[in-house]
Amino acid sequence: MNHQPTLIILAEPTPAGAGVPGTAGPSAANGQALGLFSVMDSTVRRGLASGLPMVVVAPPDMARQARQLLPGNDVIELPDMPPSRSRADRLARAVAAGVEASANAPGWLLLPADMPMLQVDTLRAVANAVALYTVVFPQYRHRRGHPVGFSAELFSELIRLDSERDLARLTARYPAMGVDVDDPGVLMAQDAQSGLAQLRVQLHSTNLAPR
Repeated sequence: MNHQPTLIILAEPTPAGAGVPGTAGPSAANGQALGLFSVMDSTVRRGLASGLPMVVVAPPDMARQARQLLPGNDVIELPDMPPSRSRADRLARAVAAGVEASANAPGWLLLPADMPMLQVDTLRAVANAVALYTVVFPQYRHRRGHPVGFSAELFSELIRLDSERDLARLTARYPAMGVDVDDPGVLMAQDAQSGLAQLRVQLHSTNLAPR
């Protein structure tokens, strides 16, 4: 049995809108999709280098890319949700799916797939802290970053996540402990407007525990 927490990498669908009036057109959309694949590839490789057990939760197109690096059982395809649900709702479901797929883990690190500059040592530092605290996150110069770690005691709540509201309730309920790291990569996301950005807001709404 692996006694390290599982790293869950969360990917978003590639951009839609190719050929739709008012958008940048097929070539721009395809170029952005390739860029997202490349970013996810870098993030996954850093996860592999950390030695942590890992699961990637991604829409079908990005899941195919992830399987080039990981065994199929470590990649979970998450179909798109109805248009009435927000991107943050979809990512809350992705968290639940990743946790359920690694139910025996002693904890989980949630990492958006668009953070390729993160240092491997940061992943290990947060993983070590999960053994001591219920919710943890790395901080660089007093600024909160990713990944956010959750201990195994939150398993039953994590697998029930179905919406952005559920995630907000969870993070508001438990104080989070900051782990100081010398790694600006914890803050360097690729797209400040994405659904992953919404997820960051929810995860960083956690109460800060006194140190």
